[in-house]
Order: sequence, then C-alpha cells, then structure tokens
Amino acid sequence: MKALLICVTSDSVCTFRRGLIKALQNEKIDVSVIAFDDKRKIEIEKFGADFYCISAQNRSLNPVSVLSLKHGYFKMIKQIAPDIVFTFMLKPNTFGVLAAEKAGIKNIYSMVEGAGDVFINNGVKWRLIRKVVCHLYKKSFKNCKKVFFLNNDDKAEFIQRQLVKPEQCEMIHGIGVDLERFAYKPIKNNKTFLMVARMLKTKGVYEYCKCARIVKQKYPDAVFHYLGAEGTVSLEDIREYIDDGSINYLGTTTDVRPFYEDCSVLILPSYREGMPMSVMEAEAMGRAIITTDVNGCRDTVLDGYNGFIIPRGDSEKMAEKVMWCLEHPMDTERMGENARIFAEENFNSKRINEKIYRVINNENFAYFGVR
Repeated sequence: MKALLICVTSDSVCTFRRGLIKALQNEKIDVSVIAFDDKRKIEIEKFGADFYCISAQNRSLNPVSVLSLKHGYFKMIKQIAPDIVFTFMLKPNTFGVLAAEKAGIKNIYSMVEGAGDVFINNGVKWRLIRKVVCHLYKKSFKNCKKVFFLNNDDKAEFIQRQLVKPEQCEMIHGIGVDLERFAYKPIKNNKTFLMVARMLKTKGVYEYCKCARIVKQKYPDAVFHYLGAEGTVSLEDIREYIDDGSINYLGTTTDVRPFYEDCSVLILPSYREGMPMSVMEAEAMGRAIITTDVNGCRDTVLDGYNGFIIPRGDSEKMAEKVMWCLEHPMDTERMGENARIFAEENFNSKRINEKIYRVINNENFAYFGVR
C-alpha cells in the first residue's frame, strides 16, 4: 500500500507531517511526499519517505503557473501510482486533488489547516480571489472521501458556503505536538514574552509591536522577542520598534524549543488560524498563552485557566494582560502548568495521527484489513 502526501514546502513536511508519516509507516504503508522545494530532501528521505519536488511559488496565483502546477502534479501522481493521496493547504487541496482525480485515484483526502488571507481580507481584490478559491474548493472536495478540519468554525463556514458536504467532514484538534519532544520546562524568565510567526499583517505583528511599546513604558525591563521569517511585513516595516528597543527580532530557527523555554508567555494576536502550532508547542512546554478571539486561536485557551483571550486588533487589551502577567508571576506559572495539562488532553500528536489513520482505514478497509 502506498500513500502520497502533497504538501507545500519541505519545511512543512519536516515540521508538520513527520508524525503522520511515521504513523502510516507503522501500519506498513509506504509514503511518498511532493513539495515545492527540496531544501530538506535529505532529511525527509532519512525518515523513510520518497521525496519529489515540483517547482512552484506557494503564494502565486499566476494562471499560467497554476495550469503548469496541475499538469506537474498529474505527471508525478501517475509516476508514483499511489493508492491514497492526502493533500494539505490551498494549492494541494485544489490543484493536487483535481490532478489526483484526473489520474484515477479513488482514495483522496484533504486537510484544511485554516482558511488564510483569502477568508480574512475583504478588499475588492480579495473578494474576487475568494470567489475563485471557493469555486476551486467546491470542485475539488467533491472528489475527497474525507476532509479534515482543525476547528469547528472553519468546518461550519465551509459547510455553510457549500464547499464540502457535512458527511465528508472530520474534526481533529490540530495536527498535534510531540509531547516528549516538547517536554514541560519550568519558567526561567518571568519578564520575557515571545511571538513566533511568519511576519504577516494577519498574524498581528503590528499589534504585538504596539503592545510591547505600551508595556515597556511602565515596565522597561520587560522583554519582547519576535521569532519568524519576513513575509508581507518586512523588518523595515517594524524598524522603529526594533530601534527603540520595544522588541528584539531573533530571526529564524530550526529548533524553537529553547526560545519557548526562555519565555514565560507566548503571544499570538492572529486574525485567524486553523490550530496554531506555536500555541500548541508552547503549551506543551508549560507556557501561558495570550491570543485572540478568532477561529482556531479561541480553541487553544480557556480564558483565565491557561492564558487569556483578547479581542482581535486590540493592542491595549493585550498590554493589559501582559502587565497582569508581570504583576502576578506565580499565577502566570500556574497557568503555564495548566497549559501543559491542556496540551496533554488535546494536542497529543500520537492520538491525533492514530485518529487520522483510523478514518482512512475505515474508508479503505478492503485495502488495509478489517475495521
């Protein structure tokens, strides 16, 4: 039995798909992977997956590039000849699924890991893009046996927009965290705060910077770190906050654990998520969370138990909660301990990947054996 995972970047394979690949391999399923780059090809092959690269820009909507991508997917799928195709993120979930259907694959699964900028922004350009994307989702998902969602809000919206049928939907609580790798660590620095995200406006980068500036007026020894690559927001866009010491930009890393260990609270003021990985990881390591009352984020925090939920776009409310944490270090540590419990109950990647396998197995018992 052979499964093909169609992903976006090789980084995403190593960061988000390793556990699923291992779970499938444990069931004697051979795994192949397609991604847009081969930066981590050797690492992926070391954990036993066959790797294929298809050149494409993840965020490009150029029609010629899109048609070329679909044709490229089709050729690779025919070459690999998988029994199952599992797609992740927008382009694989649309053009990858359509290519798999064209190649004659009967067992197709997709995962919606958040709706992204397409469903956040409301300008004329984005409304047009959303209309096209919804058409593609609807056309693609009718070929899927199951579509996995990471939060109930996204699932409800996709059903309401008639992009997917209710009976196709499966809920999982995020893709999960390796609870052994992200082990609990006692807090060392009660005055250090961290944001981990690609630098996108919709991640709340500016709100985080403004919050840091507000807090440091009253608590100048508070530290605000930012970890993540440049995106639609560049370093120059937030230069004033770096230069005046409001935030410390830490660049990027392949191992985020030391940075979680060095903070007391993780902040993610995002506009919308599927189920934020940084929050799940930080909670596993015992860190309280400050995040927004939006899709995905609100599912990671019980307000006052393992962190705080704040309104989207509200830097002042964020600063208020940060100052509470500075003024109540013991309570903040207790929320971090609760966060670890919450992660153990909800974000265990082994249990989540076992559920994904069970769903696939139940849909394909003729291939995999008895139910």
